[in-house]
Amino acid sequence: MRLPRGATGFRGHGDEPLAATDRAAFLRTCHEIARRTGARVTAVATDPMAVFEAVALTRHAETHVVLRHHHLPLLAFTAAPPAPGPPVPAPPVTGFVEPPSWASDFAPLGLRSLTVDELATPLGRVDLGALSDAEAAQIRYWRPGVLSELLFNSWD
Repeated sequence: MRLPRGATGFRGHGDEPLAATDRAAFLRTCHEIARRTGARVTAVATDPMAVFEAVALTRHAETHVVLRHHHLPLLAFTAAPPAPGPPVPAPPVTGFVEPPSWASDFAPLGLRSLTVDELATPLGRVDLGALSDAEAAQIRYWRPGVLSELLFNSWD
């Protein structure tokens, strides 16, 4: 996998602004899924420094938390809301779950759901060549071990 610029959520002084995914369309789709499946949608508090937002869809006792990356068209799913601060725990000690069947509803928005195996990909197997110098510096500082730790972070 080749990560585009913006994966860490950082940019250097003088760098072009990072792209942003369409939050309104994402939330609209969450509500459409909830109506169709009888779920309830709730925003999940995340660290203000997080490079993602979390929305919970709960039906009966089952919860799927959708993590939407702010700058890349990527989603991941957890069974419980992530704790503010540290990155979502990486597999195999993980909060990540496989995308539910309704995750395909996000595809028309251009959003791709990552699998648990993809999220567990060691960074040594990820092409980071398109990232900015500022992002590379953050990676050296924070030392994420796997893709999930880089994509769903709360670095400051």
